[in-house]
Amino acid sequence: MTIGQLAKEAGVNVQTVRYYERIGLIDKPATNEAGYRIYPVKAVEVLRFIKHAKEIGFSLKQIAEIFSIDNEKNNTCSRVKKLAQEKVTEIDKKINSLSIIRKELLDLISQCEAKKTDKGDCPMLNVLKFQR
Repeated sequence: MTIGQLAKEAGVNVQTVRYYERIGLIDKPATNEAGYRIYPVKAVEVLRFIKHAKEIGFSLKQIAEIFSIDNEKNNTCSRVKKLAQEKVTEIDKKINSLSIIRKELLDLISQCEAKKTDKGDCPMLNVLKFQR
């Protein structure tokens, strides 16, 4: 399968396939007589795995680590579980941070609504000015 066919089947663009190949996430394919890369069908599964892992928050570095665990003879589910637990902790921190930001924005909105006028000072702008 050509790089274009692979990209289409996996739902990524050609540049993504080339990049993953460059950084070693996918194997370099064989080439045909004309010099075109010919990818095995299994490459679609690998790219779909990478795409899904990225969608649930794993970085390319973490995905490479998962692949290295999978390629080892003595791989253990506990190592992958640990990576997933670290990702959940990271997500929880982001959720907490976003909740704080959300609360602050809602407070600023309520201050603007309480003022009920567009004349004079804007409470939101006043707060933001002092944050520079």
